[in-house]
Parts: sequence; structure tokens; C-alpha cells
Amino acid sequence: MKIYVQTDIEGVAGFCFQENRANPSCENLEHRHRMYRLLTNEVNAAVKAAFDAGAVEVVVNDNHGSGYNIFFEDLDPRCRIIHGRNCSGPHWLPLLDSSFDAMVMIGMHAMGGTPKAVIPHSKWDVNNGSFYLSEGSMAAAIAGDFGVPTVMMSGDDKISEEIGEKIPGIEKAVVKQALSPYQACSLIPARACAEIAEAVKRGLTRRNEIPPYKIQGPVTLNLLDSPSHAPPLTYQGEAVTADTINEAFMKFERAMQWTTFDLENMIEGYSFP
Repeated sequence: MKIYVQTDIEGVAGFCFQENRANPSCENLEHRHRMYRLLTNEVNAAVKAAFDAGAVEVVVNDNHGSGYNIFFEDLDPRCRIIHGRNCSGPHWLPLLDSSFDAMVMIGMHAMGGTPKAVIPHSKWDVNNGSFYLSEGSMAAAIAGDFGVPTVMMSGDDKISEEIGEKIPGIEKAVVKQALSPYQACSLIPARACAEIAEAVKRGLTRRNEIPPYKIQGPVTLNLLDSPSHAPPLTYQGEAVTADTINEAFMKFERAMQWTTFDLENMIEGYSFP
């Protein structure tokens, strides 16, 4: 089996506050590194479980913010990791294609405007409000275009409910109960990692029973959000239409100022993060 591990950080057990990369204080730096450690451990639990379930190749996508959040030196050395500046390579989900047998998602968060969800943001409007996608369900839909089933996800109870409705057979690890955008009742990290590992094993064992999440085209797509992710949410660009959700997503993202896909040369002045 070849497995793709899509990651974010807001859905990790223990994560309650939006990351502030502009604050140079020691307290903020220590807090951010603590969250990165929690994320790393959850991702590693998923990676090890995938190998235990029979995977021969696991690719991790470090997909939050800077794209450099996971302490990759601590991951199971059998996996590989995609990291660095997000959306500077070929895709938001680099290297994902039909050669993968399944995708699992770690640290997912609810779509923008979801009441009481922890740091909800990014609300994808599909077909002029026919339905909406979070970042997690968008990733699953893109995987679905490649025929790849999304068999497991972790996050708070709000994102678990949304993705569970769209992919009824998906295995879920609900690692925290969201109480407000900045408060949750979390599992202790060791237990969260254990539940993630078990959910990954169940999902991969059942991968042939969980169909890829497919959205029929043509697709009209737009994004609702705000600079701070707080409501009111407004459309962030012009709606686009394409034959598939993958094509619509990339068409929309390529028009945004925050993306620089397919970079071949260095950008003057760019540095981490």
C-alpha cells in the first residue's frame, strides 16, 4: 500500500489558539513549538500505524502555514515528508496522484463560520452555495478526483461531523470536543495518538469499503473567509468553473496573491517562514 498523510494543526489535541508567527516573545515561541510537538506525535502515530497495517510507502504533507511545522527528524524513518513553502510546488497536495491506495488526514479543522469549532476557517462555496467544503473535505474531494479514498481523519467533533456526513464510512479519531473557537476539552496527547493509530489501522483495513469522495463536475467554486478568519466572511476572489473539483481548486488558487505555484527560481527577499 502507498499512503498519503495530509496534515494541519488546528485539529490536534491540545490546540486552542490561532498561531501568531509575528510575536517574537519566548512564551509565544515555546507555545508554538509545543503545538508542533503535539502535531508531530499525532502524525507519527498515523505513519507508524500505516506501516503496521501493511503500507510499503507513506508520504506526509506538512500543510499548515509555513509548511515547516513537523519535527520531521522525529518521524518514523520509513516515511518521506513534503515540507517547505506551501503552494510553491506543483499543487496544494504535492505528489498526490492515482498511485496512492488511500489518504488519511491528521489535525483537521472545521470550515469558516462553524459555531464553537476550534479556529474554524476556509469555507469553500461549491456550485453557488449548493454545499460547502472545509479544507479537509476539499482535500478528500481532490483525492477523489484521482480515485483515492480518504479512509481516516482526526480533529475536533465539529469537523468530524462534517466529514462524516460527506464520507459516511470514514474512520474518525475525535481528539477534542470544541467548546468555543478558543477552548476545547481534549484527550490527553498519548491517548489521542493511540486513538489515531487505531483509526488509521481500521481505515486502511477497510479501504476497499470506503469509496473515494467524488464531486460531479462541472464545478463552480469560490472561497469565503476573512484576513483574520473571523466573521463576517466574504468572497476572496472571483468564482471559477471547471470540469472537476481539482481543476476548479487549482484555477482559483492560481489567481490568489498568496500562491506561487510551479516556482523554478528563487524569489527576491523570501525567507522562512
